[in-house]
Formats: sequence, structure tokens, C-alpha cells
Amino acid sequence: MNNKVIIAAVSARPYAQAASAAGYEVITVDAFADADTRSAASQSYAVSYVQSGFEVADFEACMAKINCDEVIGFAYASGFDASADLLESVGKRIPLIGNSPKVVRNLKRPLQFFTLLSVLRIPHPEVSFKPLENASGWLYKQCGGSGGTHIRKALPLSSIGPQAGYYFQREAPGVPISLLFAADGMQIKVVGFNLQWVSPSPSMPYRYGGAVSNVSLPESVKQQLIYAAQQLTAAVGLRGLNSLDAMVNGDEVLVLEINPRLSASFDLYQSPDFNLFELHLRACARDISDWPQVPKRAKAHYIVYAPCNLELPDAAEWPDWVADIPVGGSVVAADNPLCTLLAEADKTEAAQELVMLRAKALLSLIAQ
Repeated sequence: MNNKVIIAAVSARPYAQAASAAGYEVITVDAFADADTRSAASQSYAVSYVQSGFEVADFEACMAKINCDEVIGFAYASGFDASADLLESVGKRIPLIGNSPKVVRNLKRPLQFFTLLSVLRIPHPEVSFKPLENASGWLYKQCGGSGGTHIRKALPLSSIGPQAGYYFQREAPGVPISLLFAADGMQIKVVGFNLQWVSPSPSMPYRYGGAVSNVSLPESVKQQLIYAAQQLTAAVGLRGLNSLDAMVNGDEVLVLEINPRLSASFDLYQSPDFNLFELHLRACARDISDWPQVPKRAKAHYIVYAPCNLELPDAAEWPDWVADIPVGGSVVAADNPLCTLLAEADKTEAAQELVMLRAKALLSLIAQ
């Protein structure tokens, strides 16, 4: 029986490790081809990443190198939100493991997505695709953007409309929360609720910084998030693992976006007894029955961005709580992802505190 899968993402490491642990032979296509990604894969390819997606010609050239005769499927995460056409081209050669390109395209087109939220009566921040009379308190976002690198404060200029592929969204108070869930096309199973934070830089004030799992939320907030995920699943037929992002302010929940594909929060729940890649396959096949118990321990991850241009030694010893490890001899440009730090504890607060302490220690070491 063939068990070879291709996994494509900006960073494929967590999905490749889970698939490998589940007994699959993995081929990865991502932007880094880090050392631990290579260890989990039989073949690993690095593809140029520009704006909010893979560079099309480079991605297609990479795929042309791969013998797909024995590949049973193509699983994907970030990297395709703004380029569902790439998924369509892949799907002509290999079965896709996840939502259809049509679903991805429609949910990542803000006009369609926020119209759908309004029809389903799911609260969301106000959006505008026209010039604003007063841009104070508004954000400027790129359609299909991911990782927060595409978000800016709207310029305080009146009568300036968004460029093609961009839109305005009113800034919402509160804390960023995500819901990771599995869907079978009609129903959902909750995996977990996550607290997110940003890692701002002068040019990217809303850049994704990390998250911690199993966050404690009021029951009313949980039910609002579950309701939104359930309604969207039934409306468009979501399958597999998906994540819903929202701002939570007290008991108010405003949905920001949905990621109809594997997401970064996958990293927070994968364990030897809870293989999320296998569960993703099951949900894609419309089976979320007999769902295993979700791990209760909290996990956190923290994205470390290079504080300056870094030339890494050919051989370096990294602590076992470091992931997405660059290949020895690599040069990491300032503000690019350097690695990911992991932490685990019984409680959410303890896991978050531990990962922050590890980040402080690593950044201090880099500064020496």
C-alpha cells in the first residue's frame, strides 16, 4: 500500500513530523527546508516565498521534480491563501488532502467572507472596500495575507481607497483568540482554544509571535466561537482541520478570518497519543466519529525572528526545546524567522511563561 504524501506550507515541520510519526513517507515543500523538517522527510524542497504565497514559477518547477506516481495526497497549510489557483493545478495531478480550492478561494476573498458572516449573523469588525472619510482606528489588510505581516494601520488620509487586493477593517479591542477544529463537511469537533500574541517590528506591527493552547475562556465565548465554526462548516462544507481567528473582549466575540487549512496551532496539540495528521485525514474523509480525547496539557510556541543578519555556524548545538532549526551555515536575514521555541506545562499560564523565558534566554545568547 502506498503511503507517500506531499506536505506544502510556509513551514512544513510540524505537519511532516506528525505524518512521519503516523507512518507516512513525507515529501516537504516549504520556504525553509529546516534541519528538523529534513529529518522528518524523505525529500525536502525549499521554494521562494513572496508577499503572501509561494513564487509560482519556483513552486511549479519544484513540483515538476517530484515523482507523484506513488503519492496518495497533497496536504497543505499556509502559503496558498492568496493563490488557490496553485492548489487547483496541484489537484490535477494529485488528490488534495483538505478543502477544495474553491472553498479556500471564497473564504479568503474578504468581500465574500464578510458577506457570508453577515448572512449567518456572525459578528465581525466593520470592513470597507471603499475610501474612508476618517481612517483613524482602521487597519489596512491584504487579501489572503497570513502571519500578520500584511497588516498595517490605515494611513490617516481621507478619500484614499484600498489598492487592488487590499481592504480596510476597523480595529477591534480585546485579545486575539483562535479555535482549532476538525470538520466533516457538516459538523465540527473542537480541538482547542488558543491565545495568540504578536511580535511587532517597525514595518510589521501585527506580525504573528506565537500562541498557547487550552486557554481558559468564559463558556459564552467558547459557544460563540463554536457556533461560528459550525455555521461556516455547514455553509461551505469545510473538511479536515481548520482554524477560526477572532478578537475577544469580555463576552464579545468578533470573527476576523478563517483558515480553511492546516494552521500554526496544529503544533500545540500534536502528541504521540493524539496524532493530528491522522485526524486531519479522517476528517477530510468525513469521519469525525469516535474522536479521541484532546490532550489537556498546555503547549506554547514562540517564533523567534532574527534581530539582525545572522550567519550561523556549520555545526551548532540547539536545546531540545528549539524547532524549525536552520541548516548549519545558513544566513538568516534580519526580521526573518530564525527558529521556533516550544514549551509545555500543566497550565496555560505556566506554558506561556516558560516559552517567554526561553525566548529571552535565546535572544540574550544571540546578542552576545
